[in-house]
Amino acid sequence: WKVTTGSLEQGYEEAVFMEESIRALVMINPGNPTGSIMTRTEIEDICKFCAKHHIVLLADEVYQRNIFDRSKFVSAKKVCCETPECKDLQLISFHST
Repeated sequence: WKVTTGSLEQGYEEAVFMEESIRALVMINPGNPTGSIMTRTEIEDICKFCAKHHIVLLADEVYQRNIFDRSKFVSAKKVCCETPECKDLQLISFHST
């Protein structure tokens, strides 16, 4: 299972149609209990989506040391700071490196 820009946009459009107000999105990375991690591209897509729609991103990264394969963890804070489209993103990061 992966989050895509298309699925985020579709969900956003459905919420707007139903006159719902989206204020925040929670991203849990790495996943618990599997330790699976999101790619930098996936994190960047989520950060850009939130910045574009003025949605606060809550990045729950408290399990960042629980990675069971050789994949490299990348924090949402790092991605946000390195992505020009995210300069206005409101990010709340839990245990980011």
